[in-house]
Amino acid sequence: MTDTNQAITLGDVQETALIPLAIKASESLRKNNRIYDGKAVEIIKELGIDTKKYDKYFSHEGVVSRTIMFDNTVRKLLEKYPDANIINIGCGFDDRFSRVDNGIAHWYHIDLPDSIDVRRKVFEAHDRQTLVAADLTADSWTDSLPDDNVTVIIAEGLLMYFTEQQVRELLKRITEHFQKGFVLAELMHPIAMGNEKIHDTVKCTNAKFTFGTESGKELESYCSGLKLIKETNFFAEMRKHHLVGKIGSLFAGKIMNRLAVFKFQHDRTENRT
Repeated sequence: MTDTNQAITLGDVQETALIPLAIKASESLRKNNRIYDGKAVEIIKELGIDTKKYDKYFSHEGVVSRTIMFDNTVRKLLEKYPDANIINIGCGFDDRFSRVDNGIAHWYHIDLPDSIDVRRKVFEAHDRQTLVAADLTADSWTDSLPDDNVTVIIAEGLLMYFTEQQVRELLKRITEHFQKGFVLAELMHPIAMGNEKIHDTVKCTNAKFTFGTESGKELESYCSGLKLIKETNFFAEMRKHHLVGKIGSLFAGKIMNRLAVFKFQHDRTENRT
C-alpha cells in the first residue's frame, strides 16, 4: 500500500463507498466470515477510519449478501468467458478482483477523479487492472475502453444515486459502445426513493436515493438490445444465514434491493448506411 496519511476527501455519493469498505473489513475479521476482503481490512487499519456509523446490522447483512451474489455471478461468467473484460463502474474501494479473478480477464475500475485518486493511494498497480477517472454521466467515459470482446459491466451500489434519465443514458452508452456482454446491476425499489435519511448507514452521508424500479424489465425499454435474464433480491442470500433473513424474505422480499443480470448485444448493422 502506498502512503495513506492524507485525509480521505470524497464527494457525497463517493463517500458511500466507505460503507461497504467498513462492512467488508468488519466481516473479514469475524471468526466465521462469509466473505474475506484483506484489502478492506488493510485500508481501514491504515486510514484509521471510525467505522461505527458505516457498519450497522441491516446494511452489514445487505452488503455481505450482495457481495456474495455479485461474486458468484461474476465467477460464473468468467468460467464461460474467461477472457472477458470486467468493467466496474462506480468502483469505489471494491476489490472483487482478489476474490474472483481467473488470471486471464482484464479489469477496468471506473469512478470520479477524487475516488480514483484515493484508490491509486491504497491499491497497488497491476498489469490486468486499469483505473479510469471519468464521469459516468458523460458519453466520453467509454472512449478508452475496448469494445471487441465479451464485456461484463458491474454496477453495484450505484444506480440508485442516478436519475432515471441518467440511467437511460448510461445504459444506452453501454449498449452502443460495447459489442456484447452483460450488465450486473443493483436495483432499488421505488418505495426507498427519498428515504435515505432513515437508512441505517446512508443517513450518515449527504447522498440521496433518486432511482428505483419495481422490476428490471422496465430497463429493457431504456435502450435496444438489453434483455433481463435474471433478477434476485438479496434476501435470497440473507435467508441462508439467519432468522431475520428468513422472515424478511417472506414479508419484505419484493422491496429489498436485488441483483439484476442483463444480457446485451449491439447490432452494429443498425448504424450502417
